[in-house]
Amino acid sequence: MSVRVASLFASVAAVTCILNPATAADLAAKKAIKAPPPVAVWDWTGLYAGGYAGLGIQRSHGSDPTGATGPGEVEFIGAGAAAGGTLGYNYQIGPAWLIGIEGDFGYLGLDRKFTDYFPDQNFNSKSSWIGTLRGRVGYTGGGPTLSYLTGGAAWVHFTDVNDGSRFGNDVVESSLNSSGYTWGTGTETRLGGNWTAKAEYLFVDVGDGDLLTSPNVRGPEQVDKHRYQLVKYGVNYLFGGRPEPALPPHNWSGAFAGIIGGSAVTSTRGSDPTGAVIGDINNNGSGFSLGGLAGFNWQISPTLVAGVEGDIDWLGIDHDSHDYFDNPSSLGVKTDWMATARARFGYSTGPALLYVTGGAAWINVRDSFQGSASLGGGPLVSSSKTLAGAAFGGGIESPFLLPGWTTRSEYLFVDVGHGDTLQTGGDSLRADHDFHLFRTALLRKF
Repeated sequence: MSVRVASLFASVAAVTCILNPATAADLAAKKAIKAPPPVAVWDWTGLYAGGYAGLGIQRSHGSDPTGATGPGEVEFIGAGAAAGGTLGYNYQIGPAWLIGIEGDFGYLGLDRKFTDYFPDQNFNSKSSWIGTLRGRVGYTGGGPTLSYLTGGAAWVHFTDVNDGSRFGNDVVESSLNSSGYTWGTGTETRLGGNWTAKAEYLFVDVGDGDLLTSPNVRGPEQVDKHRYQLVKYGVNYLFGGRPEPALPPHNWSGAFAGIIGGSAVTSTRGSDPTGAVIGDINNNGSGFSLGGLAGFNWQISPTLVAGVEGDIDWLGIDHDSHDYFDNPSSLGVKTDWMATARARFGYSTGPALLYVTGGAAWINVRDSFQGSASLGGGPLVSSSKTLAGAAFGGGIESPFLLPGWTTRSEYLFVDVGHGDTLQTGGDSLRADHDFHLFRTALLRKF
């Protein structure tokens, strides 16, 4: 009996395989299925070295600490080249986060001598080199783009000059290596292999200089705030032979919109257009911007992208600069809003877009002027006007967290030229306006 039952089961199994031949294959396939491979994670750990080039902006401030010349001040403006080398080490914490230490040393070429608006004293605060040693912490999400915060110590070599030679008096100067602090933000992205590119913003404050005084200068002066803002674009090489996944492709074509904002600085120079008074009142006030941005990109090739974009923003700068040795003479600059319409052209690495941009700009500015008591200057006068000019800059844009979202780090220089000529009593002044913007955007592609 048992032999007949076994024979029956064998016959049924044979018939089942004939009628449904896929069953045996499916069973074999199921046995062959393996767990999916782990998601590739970009490894940022290791020593790196590289170089950078960019722009330094002067925001230093001087006054008479003795009080002998009154409450006026000297504000230094202008921009110059920055370039140097970088050395650092990254340590990746899990797949998404990174900590590290970084040092850099380089040239900082700020040198803008100017004559003070009545009584024509000459001043300068020029720099030659800068070094920083900073920690940084950043987020990669396990991918090829790093967004980070950084901060630490800074050293700057500067020379301050109080020049009374216009009156046949002394030229007093002092050169120092001064230390202070720095902080900033940045974006770094892999270019392929072990190469990376970055865009970084730093604020630097290295404090006081010496008191510049002599029996034969018109008034003592001390630069009590040596402040600088730097925009750096760099390339680094990450040492090590770790194999990395291929750079993920990204389609940049299409419309986008989002928010954009950050810090802003004015480099405004006020002077007498009639030539009756020789000299400047500078204004280097700072503030913040916040607004909306929209545009459209065309992906010309896998690596080349062109686009157009515009933004309109609140621009919150409101600062008065009181003339050294000639209080209450002053120049005030207040801004309400700005807008730009720009083209941009970029190189896509896949995960990031490195770009330059340029076009038109408009800023609503209110200039105010208090005349020189020494020239019989009258009361405070002001003028509000929307000034038009040009904007250009560059940055890095990269995908951010969710599909369709990107973030960018951007520097923009805006020149909107002269405001109205302000006249009060026997004095005239007209302001020439430059602005430096350091911005971050969060954008959604449609």
